[in-house]
Order: sequence, then structure tokens, then C-alpha cells
Amino acid sequence: MEETDAAFDERLCAVIAQAETTFYAEDYFWKPLGQGSAPSNNALACVADGGIWHEFVPASAADADGRFRVVLFRFSENGPSAIGFVAWLHSNLRRMGKTGAIVICGKDRRGSQKLFEVCQGAMDYWACPVGPAGDRFIDVIRTLIQKGRGP
Repeated sequence: MEETDAAFDERLCAVIAQAETTFYAEDYFWKPLGQGSAPSNNALACVADGGIWHEFVPASAADADGRFRVVLFRFSENGPSAIGFVAWLHSNLRRMGKTGAIVICGKDRRGSQKLFEVCQGAMDYWACPVGPAGDRFIDVIRTLIQKGRGP
């Protein structure tokens, strides 16, 4: 897809504005998963580092360290292509919010052919550590959504 930088930005502003976006009220953290244990029902994701598995679950009051703010993007089946979204949002987070984020991509349960064309059938969880960086993370996302919706 050939497009100018301005067209790229405009397209992805439309993507984020049209996405179903969930700002999670609770913080999440990575919790080790016991060997042979099933993930918790409220786990957003599980990842393995070698033979060690962790699940991304809501943090409790006792979980003081390693907490993350979380945002979920489900892309519109009727929107423009979301190709380049991850790099675009990371760039804006760095430039506008002086922060970064982790991204956990997953399979969107809708699984339609149109959704596959728009975003390869993916949905994205984005997370940033709680604190000033997490606040800037949320602010940048809200600003980009508003920019995509226009005046």
C-alpha cells in the first residue's frame, strides 16, 4: 500500500476512532502460572518464557509492583485497513507521551473475512506501567481517538 505520511496518519487516526476501545478500570500484572495449572478465567493472556508460563490478570491490592494500565482495541470491520497500527501507535506514544507500551495481539472472536482484510483478524491489548507513564499512555490514546473523530 503506497501512501504519503499524512495519508498514513489520517488512515490510522480513522482506525483508532472507529475501533471499539475498552479502557480497563482495573490494573493488571503478570502472575506466574503453576506448572500444569489452567489459566484463570479472568486472564487476558498467557505467555511462556522457555518453560515458565505467566498469565496477565487483574492485580489485587497486595500486588504493588509490576502493575499495568490496559486498553483493548477491536477494529471496525467497516473501517480502513489497520495495517501499520502497532508501529503508528508506538511512535505516537513515544513522540506525544514520552512513553512506550507492551502489545499483546490476539485473535478477534468475530473472525469474519472482512475483519481479516482490515486487520488480519487481530485485536490488541496495550499496556503501560501504572503511574505518570500510564497516565500519559491513556491521554495519548484519548487524544488520537478525538483527532480521528474530527472537530
